[in-house]
Amino acid sequence: MKKMILLILVVLTSSVRAEQLTTFMDIADTISQGKKITLVMNIQECSSQKMPVSSVIASVQPASFLIIDNDRITTSIKHFTLDNPIARGNPIFEFVKYNINSDGSISIKNTVMDAGNFKQLATYQLNCTLNKGFKVFS
Repeated sequence: MKKMILLILVVLTSSVRAEQLTTFMDIADTISQGKKITLVMNIQECSSQKMPVSSVIASVQPASFLIIDNDRITTSIKHFTLDNPIARGNPIFEFVKYNINSDGSISIKNTVMDAGNFKQLATYQLNCTLNKGFKVFS
């Protein structure tokens, strides 16, 4: 009985393992199949001229994606925080737009806004490469 339970747990555990999507077409195909996508960024491996912090690893699961002309995949998220380094302790909305290009280049544009009046406080862009600084999982 114990062996049977252990076998079931092993099978269930192995079936929920995330699969890394390493090419633009892998990502586009997965989106076309309606599967959930997780984006993982390590900003130390990306370039930016204005980034307010130097070491952050973040993951997001956007709800919707667009595949444009089989050349670009785009998505965005809106995030509320009180811990943005630009205005710690103040209510902030961050609007983050992700562009995944067919050549493997990634641009991530972050617009930081005051949550009370939506006044733009800052904007910056990260440039990453697929599988280096930016990974995609299904």
